[in-house]
Amino acid sequence: PLLEGYQIGLEIGDTDRACWCLSSRSYHIYFVGRPLESVQKELEATIHVMTQLNQGASISQVTILLTAVQKLRGLDSEAGDKILDSILASAADSRNYLGAYVNLMNLE
Repeated sequence: PLLEGYQIGLEIGDTDRACWCLSSRSYHIYFVGRPLESVQKELEATIHVMTQLNQGASISQVTILLTAVQKLRGLDSEAGDKILDSILASAADSRNYLGAYVNLMNLE
């Protein structure tokens, strides 16, 4: 249903809602336990699409999840910590919800 929502959002020109569907799907595939390599590939593709659609907040949400997946896979953990710290600092400055996502995915 979320991919269908994404398609419909694109068809009617509602890129915000389309990317909300992609972002939600990203978290669903992570939490249902798909293999991390598969999740990582899908997240990277999702970020690419969101970048083309200029969806900054959605990109940040998925980047947080991608960083957590990379850390779980043992890929460049130190760089991942820096990315999460940067997003957390930005969220604190702007008082948005991204801090909650960072804390959810912080693997310490």
